[in-house]
Amino acid sequence: MDVREELVDIEGHRLAWLAVNEHLAQPDEPAVVFIHGVLASVNFWRAALPAEYRDNRPWYALSLPAHPPSTVPADFNSEQVDDAWFYRIMHGALEQRLKGRKVIVVGHSTGGFAALNLAIHHSSLLAGLVSIAGFHSGQWGGVEGLLLKLAALGRWGRPLFAANITVARHSRFVQKTFASLLAHDRKAFLRHPLSQAMLDNLRADTQAQDARALYCLFNGISRLEIGHRLEEIRVPCHLFVGTHDPVVPTSQSLLLADRVPNARTEVFWNVGHMPFMESAEHFATALARALTDIHQRYHRTAPAA
Repeated sequence: MDVREELVDIEGHRLAWLAVNEHLAQPDEPAVVFIHGVLASVNFWRAALPAEYRDNRPWYALSLPAHPPSTVPADFNSEQVDDAWFYRIMHGALEQRLKGRKVIVVGHSTGGFAALNLAIHHSSLLAGLVSIAGFHSGQWGGVEGLLLKLAALGRWGRPLFAANITVARHSRFVQKTFASLLAHDRKAFLRHPLSQAMLDNLRADTQAQDARALYCLFNGISRLEIGHRLEEIRVPCHLFVGTHDPVVPTSQSLLLADRVPNARTEVFWNVGHMPFMESAEHFATALARALTDIHQRYHRTAPAA
């Protein structure tokens, strides 16, 4: 696996970017870009992707804002965080790095929101998307939902939010426990070798987290809502949904499946928020199928475009 690490400057944010196996890229094929969820980083995908794909295909990873090794500008504040801001930051970064090349975005959780948001804002770069446990509303359950609620309290919740981030930064036990709470079967998740590899890959980035920057991001996410615009999506969309996701409520997944035009939904039975480790074989098969479908549909429509 050949990896190039860079930082992309956009509106004062410096977003981490990985270009992997780029020597294998075909210029007439859409680039595949992976976007992680909150409290992870671009290095999440080094363990989360199926080994065959990770090691033998060209792919990219783009960071969410405020997630190390990404940095935020000194004036970053929660009032800036809305769907238009998310679009400008993520689309702008993709445009800089890929220079107009079409892209398939695969996003997990908040990365899934980012992919859907690119589609509702009609990004000229987007050929299709895969939303893995994505959401349309910043209202979550589980331990991540608890952090979101603390951030939504404003100055009253900020000290508690910061304390949770600080404890997690410095405790491997807390990091492991937090990650396991995202799964349906916690014991199976913790036993899976990919889970430990994922935590190892994230450790340096987790220790570098900036509680103030994350508070601003979480506070803004708590107000996000794009459900009323999902019908505007015009690109192929695949939704990966766990039946026992403790973070994204079933009601949100059902609304996505109902409102996104012609969405194709892959259901992961008895799986929570982390299908990469909870159902690795199913995830590998579903990802390959979704990417093949979007590539084929892109080539059928590209000549006419």
